[in-house]
Amino acid sequence: MLDHRYHTFLTLARTGSYTQTADELFITQPAVTQQIKSLEKEVGFKLVTYRRPILEITPEGQKLAEFISKAEVQSQQLLDSLRVPVTNQTLVFSATMSTSEILVPELMMVLKKQGYQQIDCHVVNTQTALEEISSGTSQFALIEGNFDKQRFGYRLLRREPFVGVASSANPVVRNPDLGLTDLTAMTLLLREEGSGTRDIFRSIATAQNLSLPDFKQVITIADPTAIRELLLRDAGISFLYESVVKADLASGQLARLPMPNFKLAHDMDLVWLKGSPFESTLIQLIQDHMAVKE
Repeated sequence: MLDHRYHTFLTLARTGSYTQTADELFITQPAVTQQIKSLEKEVGFKLVTYRRPILEITPEGQKLAEFISKAEVQSQQLLDSLRVPVTNQTLVFSATMSTSEILVPELMMVLKKQGYQQIDCHVVNTQTALEEISSGTSQFALIEGNFDKQRFGYRLLRREPFVGVASSANPVVRNPDLGLTDLTAMTLLLREEGSGTRDIFRSIATAQNLSLPDFKQVITIADPTAIRELLLRDAGISFLYESVVKADLASGQLARLPMPNFKLAHDMDLVWLKGSPFESTLIQLIQDHMAVKE
């Protein structure tokens, strides 16, 4: 276990303030300063530069803070798992909106057989899911957005087609050869900032020298069910995972945008903090019960 100086430095790195750090830890400001100086002497490099009123964490300090955060989360998770038998444990994981519809039901059927007393699933966007893993709020997450593969361990669970969709009543679906630039006069329906599908679409648009302001109108909604309803009412076009609107495509109420050069399948992954005490258990669980679906 790391001593109290490391926790003090982690708090300082988060707050950016000696005063706020002292208040949170119920110690004096000089005590914070003394602990940071003592830690710098021990590690052999500067952690903080301070020129009133600006406090900055050095690049080395940022790396150390990330390590401390990870170590604190993992040590607490390990202690919790050792203190409590699995039959009394609570398992908490996060899932994005898209994966909650596509993957969570299957995963829940697997997890319920593992003997946990309580299983909690937080449905959030990709950014929040990664933050919850990093803070220890969740033990792992199901996401479809981009993430740092140096920081997080992961296993692929599914490759899901990412498609452009509109109402079957919209004349645009009868154009035999659309490009993304042909759609800028349309209303674009997208998920909120931090969501995986928004990030994926933004990356695709950027590759074609387009950005969201190039579209006539952009409507942002956090709920994919609301986006689906607006599509059915011919309120615009959207880009999302095929499974979300599979039934509507099959019934003919919605139609894929005819874009011959737009063929994309995106990974949906189970993600955890590298070095997590749950790492080997998660890998084994996936290998035994959840085959990759393409």
